[in-house]
Amino acid sequence: MKGPAEKEEEARASSSPIDRFAAVVAGAGGVVSSVLILLVLVITGTGVWMRYVVGQPIAGVEEATGFFVVAIVMFGAAEASRRGDHIRIDIILDKAPPWLRRWLDVWAELSVLVFAAALLVTGWHTVTFSRRFGAYSPGYLELPMWIPQSALIAGGVLIILVCLARLLLFLRGGRA
Repeated sequence: MKGPAEKEEEARASSSPIDRFAAVVAGAGGVVSSVLILLVLVITGTGVWMRYVVGQPIAGVEEATGFFVVAIVMFGAAEASRRGDHIRIDIILDKAPPWLRRWLDVWAELSVLVFAAALLVTGWHTVTFSRRFGAYSPGYLELPMWIPQSALIAGGVLIILVCLARLLLFLRGGRA
């Protein structure tokens, strides 16, 4: 009987270069997302401490936290999708025969691919408009809006990359 490490090594050996590249890039996005979660924890904790204990609130904490939460989702979504940690209706897949399950997986990946492409295009238009127009955040930070909006582009690219790798895997007859 194979242990988890042996199964992971076997899966890595049988995966294609595209699968491995997608895993590395999505994993890097997951690391960025994890670091941002810790940063939000520190910023929020410091903001609460300064406001309620010291009596001197830090301006812009809530605004920065909001921007970071969007970045957390955008950078972490691809890794969650790659690992199969996203939301889906398993009861239908569990009851389906293997051939139908494969095509349902393909359909799901195509659906996510369309969504990610729309996210990428919309994010690109939003960022270019904000840069051209010179839009700044309305809060204390007065940050150029194209900077936090760029997370939409990064998220779209990461999700598309993972989707394409998973789609190729399913079309080759593999399982995630």
